[in-house]
Amino acid sequence: MAFWIRDATLVLGSNKYSLGGLDFSFDIPFEDSDEPPVATVTVTNLSANTRANIKKNDPVVLNAGYEGDVGCILIGKVVGLKHKQNNVDWTSTITVQPCADEILGRLINKTYTENSTASSIVRDLLNIFGVEVSRCELSIDKSYPRGRVCRGVLKEVLTEIVVSECKSRFIVRTTGQVYITKADDGISNGLFLSPSNGLLRSDEEKIAIPVETKLNSQTTGSDRDEDTISRSCLLNYRVATAEVVRVQSSDLNGQFIVVKGRHTGKRSGDWKTAMELLPFSGSGGSGAAASAAATASVNSIAARQGVAVVRFGSRGPAVAQVQTILNKTGAGLEIDGISGPMTRAAVIDYQGRNGLKRDGVVGPKTWDALLKEG
Repeated sequence: MAFWIRDATLVLGSNKYSLGGLDFSFDIPFEDSDEPPVATVTVTNLSANTRANIKKNDPVVLNAGYEGDVGCILIGKVVGLKHKQNNVDWTSTITVQPCADEILGRLINKTYTENSTASSIVRDLLNIFGVEVSRCELSIDKSYPRGRVCRGVLKEVLTEIVVSECKSRFIVRTTGQVYITKADDGISNGLFLSPSNGLLRSDEEKIAIPVETKLNSQTTGSDRDEDTISRSCLLNYRVATAEVVRVQSSDLNGQFIVVKGRHTGKRSGDWKTAMELLPFSGSGGSGAAASAAATASVNSIAARQGVAVVRFGSRGPAVAQVQTILNKTGAGLEIDGISGPMTRAAVIDYQGRNGLKRDGVVGPKTWDALLKEG
């Protein structure tokens, strides 16, 4: 892509528009959460008839990228709509809910026979509702000698099986794809980012703080979310939750996993993907060096903030302290010093009940709240 010519198509209800034929912009956040964030699409000067015919639950599909390399970044439905006139121009702001969230909110009541396995149950439940399963690999493929009853909200049933019983990850992307992976795995499609193919230097990188590892991984800036590393690139539809990316720049070199981010774009203005990254040390990672990088990253931030950041996979006294405090609030956790699926779920529940960001990470704000529990 020698000239990085922007290209995008927007499907809104039964209408399809190109970026050249219609002025529209978008803001699509993505993160590993049990409450997928809504996206916003803003369109200028739709016809009066089209504005009048946009209805709640109309389908929305957005493909974006560059000439010759365009991919899907959103599939969903209209859940909110606002039209505003400014002189002769009309602006329509459309709130879009990713489609998988609606499907996963449906009710299920099904009983599986003796000796059914978790993987077969999960695939069947998702297939019933037509959810695309891009990957299904469980850390533990539990067998149910007496069968299993699946009753309730589909997402809650799947979370119970995948996360609680099989110690695995349940990921829903804004494109409607569902990934079920082993707890320490990411989704690797060979994505590589460098300045030559669109990696941008972050405005936060005013002071570089080196971490001494073989990967030469570094963390920079003081306002980023917990212990993540902030980076941006020219809009890249391949970047999504749990994607493993290889980053190579003057001050960052290694393999990382995408924790969260957002795609933003307009016909003239930003056209980029922002990412929050963590050094990756899963089974598809780079072994001891990546593990050292991840540990060094967490410890570096913790030292600067005066707390030990606890996230999924963390081990040690800080985790045991979190578990002990959470148990005072009724969590009922085993105090083993290991932050597994049950601990993460208890943290998210606690964060939700206390007006904190529900990301399962015990950083400064969550620590402040926990320590007040006594």
